[in-house]
Amino acid sequence: MEMKRPQGGQLALYAAAFVFAFTNLFVKLAGRGFSGLFVSGSRFAIGVALATLVVVARKRFFDRATLPDLLLRGLFGAFSMVASYVAITLTSPGRAVLLANTYPVFVTIFGVIFFGEKPGKRVWGSLALCVAGAALVVRDGSGADIAGDIIAIVSSLFAGLAVNYVRRASTRGVDPFLLYLSPAIFGLPVLFFAPMPTAFPGFLPLLFLLGVGVGAFGAQALMAWGYRSVSASKGSVTFFLETGLTVLLGALFVGETLSLRFALGLALIFAGLWFNRR
Repeated sequence: MEMKRPQGGQLALYAAAFVFAFTNLFVKLAGRGFSGLFVSGSRFAIGVALATLVVVARKRFFDRATLPDLLLRGLFGAFSMVASYVAITLTSPGRAVLLANTYPVFVTIFGVIFFGEKPGKRVWGSLALCVAGAALVVRDGSGADIAGDIIAIVSSLFAGLAVNYVRRASTRGVDPFLLYLSPAIFGLPVLFFAPMPTAFPGFLPLLFLLGVGVGAFGAQALMAWGYRSVSASKGSVTFFLETGLTVLLGALFVGETLSLRFALGLALIFAGLWFNRR
């Protein structure tokens, strides 16, 4: 049987997963000079600036019919983003992203309960393969901070709600940059409560901080575009690719250890992705 080529929406989601993986690496590297809350708040500040410029230039504003979806997407999305960034700075980027990226499970559950989605057997099958692969990617007994693990799981739960609202708002024609502006505005107050650096952290952490803001902005826009034509339950499985790429980048640049389990887990993740898009 010939495998279908991924359509435009699915390609946008793959691109978003790729950009998110590099953004996660930048979060960890920026965390060497800034606190997790400061990195998260700065990401929102950069996001507000960039998204506002694009929304005003495109003259694509919200209407009353889609305002509830936009607000709830922003609220749940902001909680999820803050929690994931704090988790990355508390533990390894691969482990934090692994736990935060279990959100496709919550996307599917919430989609069935609250949004009337009906995922087929193929989605459930690919989800099972990806979950099994993700469980092997990061080894247990690594001595990681348990607080980071818990915060990452909380991020996953809120993301499960946020993605469903991204999907619904996208299908109703809400501009993808407006969809990112919403959580950026909700998350911006974090910057005012974040510990400020007491000294100049150096140019590299500052550059990585800028990369976090720009990368998150681009990835979120790609994600919103993708969900216009891909269901939330199916599309969210794509982001298990982010887990494998983040761990690989962590091994290359921040000293994370790769093992046979990583290779097997990554193989299962790619098997799930392949099964999901056949």
